[in-house]
Amino acid sequence: MTYNQSKDLMRKAVPLAKKMQGDWNIRMSIALKMTVINFYLSQSLTKENLRNLLAKGASHRQICKHYGVTRHQLNTL
Repeated sequence: MTYNQSKDLMRKAVPLAKKMQGDWNIRMSIALKMTVINFYLSQSLTKENLRNLLAKGASHRQICKHYGVTRHQLNTL
């Protein structure tokens, strides 16, 4: 991820965090995590992208449902 991409993600995460309630640090953390996962889900499914999604906290179920593949197909990737 480049500097400009991460800068754009922060710009998307701030309004999302403002809509939530609670502590600012926790809201921003959750919003940033959601925007990063959505960024990787918008890309095509590759081995590197799958590794990044799992590292950022996306579940196997969420990935399978988004891309329309089975868990067995993910394991063979």
